[in-house]
Amino acid sequence: MWRIPRQGHPTVCLYSVRSGSTGFIMKLKVSFLLRKVMLLAVFFTLAEGARAQELRLVPLGSAYGCMDYSIELRLVGAGQTVFGYQVSLSYPADSFEPVSFEGELEGWSIRRSGRFPFAPASPCEQWADGNGVDRILVSASVYPDPGVVGRTVADEAAGADVLLGRIVFRPRDGAAGGTFSATEGGCPGLLGSLVEYPTAFFDADGRTLELESQPLAAPILSAEVEDLACRPVDGARAELSWSPPGAAASVETVQVSRDGAPPVFLPVDSGSYLDEPGPGLHRYEITSLFADGRESCISSCEVEIVIEGEEVLFIRGDSDSNDRVNLSDAIQILRYLYQAAGIECRDAADVNDSGRIELADAIYLLNFVFQSGTGIPLPYPAAGADPTPDGLGCRPSA
Repeated sequence: MWRIPRQGHPTVCLYSVRSGSTGFIMKLKVSFLLRKVMLLAVFFTLAEGARAQELRLVPLGSAYGCMDYSIELRLVGAGQTVFGYQVSLSYPADSFEPVSFEGELEGWSIRRSGRFPFAPASPCEQWADGNGVDRILVSASVYPDPGVVGRTVADEAAGADVLLGRIVFRPRDGAAGGTFSATEGGCPGLLGSLVEYPTAFFDADGRTLELESQPLAAPILSAEVEDLACRPVDGARAELSWSPPGAAASVETVQVSRDGAPPVFLPVDSGSYLDEPGPGLHRYEITSLFADGRESCISSCEVEIVIEGEEVLFIRGDSDSNDRVNLSDAIQILRYLYQAAGIECRDAADVNDSGRIELADAIYLLNFVFQSGTGIPLPYPAAGADPTPDGLGCRPSA
């Protein structure tokens, strides 16, 4: 039975009955124990609250080449009303370029800095050179910027999980990715600088309450089809083959384009496509399509269709197909090699008849035009068929 004395310290008494007799009585004074329990409860509650106050970096999907990569900034477990915040985010600048910050809290005054195109100068500007690791500073408040006419104080934010906004990045070509972090607040590139910008939020009294944050690893994945190949089949047709992108399981469709013709849409796991493009050199481009409309980087290949038994006449050296051999033909070869320009008849651009189009062909032609160099192999100067057939080919004139 329980007995509570009328005065003095609360005491708990336990009576034990054994073999019909009253056993020993244990009395425990519990006032001290109660106080310890209460203090421990408060301590663990505060500790749990401290651990829960954090800025979470939440990616909206994986990072892929040629697609924007968005990171949500979420204030979790603030435990009180929020009147402002500041985020100091380091990012791998050699892999990502910041594009924009989209604030989520209506009416809040936002200041951005760092490498944003529209942003003011950053206190860390010398540490924002686009190489290595750079930093973005974003701060916002319910109070309007000084000097802004007609702006009123916005509503404060509260809740266990508050979406502050999202930062949009663009992956750099060929980059591998890296780690984002909101835990370092200084500007390491400014030697001797004492200025720090910790990631924190502000309460009603203007106190700065620093936030914990876990780093976010963001490797840049490839969504392009793999093992793309183009080859001629059955004389007049072109066959494309590929494997689905291994790092983008959510891709279901690919878009196949050829020489600017209307695209064809196919299931990504179909793995092949047959086309009848006609004779000549053709370039095919394949793009992976996500369900939300995002598009991967382009994969491409070329195939030349040569109709057997068809004799194509051309003038060697006439790479721009205007029936004359002069300086413009050498320039056309250089544009083909270094600017991806098209050539209607690749055999004509093989000036030295080596079976390949290379810089030596442009030099050979310049020597011929300006220094009376070695003569151009047949067919020259009159149009004719290739006496040394190779894999270059030449489609008929229209």
